[in-house]
Amino acid sequence: MSPTTPVLLASLLLAGSPLLSKHVAALEEGVAAVVNGNPITQTAVANIADQLNATGEEADPERIINELINMELLTQAAEKIELEKLPEVEAALQLQYTQTMANAYLAKIGSELSFTDEDLRAEYDVQSANVDSDEYRAAHILLGNQETADDALSDLAEGKDFAAMANLYSADPSGQSGGDLGWMQSSALPPEFVAALATLDVGEHTASAVETEYGFHIIKLNDKRSAALPDFESVKSGLNDLLARQALATHLQDLREGAEIER
Repeated sequence: MSPTTPVLLASLLLAGSPLLSKHVAALEEGVAAVVNGNPITQTAVANIADQLNATGEEADPERIINELINMELLTQAAEKIELEKLPEVEAALQLQYTQTMANAYLAKIGSELSFTDEDLRAEYDVQSANVDSDEYRAAHILLGNQETADDALSDLAEGKDFAAMANLYSADPSGQSGGDLGWMQSSALPPEFVAALATLDVGEHTASAVETEYGFHIIKLNDKRSAALPDFESVKSGLNDLLARQALATHLQDLREGAEIER
């Protein structure tokens, strides 16, 4: 293991090794333990407990304290031989400090942000305008090459039933259901497929085969509708998070523009 490899909390306890005994002397408020004069705070214990609980693991405060004692002892031993002066260790410590401070700053700025219902409704309107809410109920006959697609189009022009043709010739499993793909949003379909559907009236099929990465499609539009957008109240929380991310990104850009950055 290299000097910069993070040491997982639980890995410091050897199998079968007993926990260190509880500190019996009175400690200052907010201090969980003191190791050679260096305090281990209750805040550190609580932070690790929160991290463990977030992963679904039950946090044992006594075990956490003893593991932090182990880590402090190892840290002190490392400091005695000046491992912090190794370039790779120094870089890792600097990175950890930078990440911690950056995250703390973003959390503080983010906690100070607030948005009115008017702000949220304005963003709701923007997002709603950008949503392609069209849904199509389409059917298709998927064929392997242009020649067989042209033959199928000729048969359809002679009045043969689309669903029956799909059942007989389509290479897609939907052929067993007459080529019916059910209701689908445009975002779930290949762009060439969507472009073809946009030219059709309900009941029509494409006059030529549409090529996609899957093959050659003869596409029929069975129905079309606009999907209902989520109501404002159900997405307020998400809109608030979106505006917060946008505000923080703008703030970061302002910091970049005001900084001297050399690369």
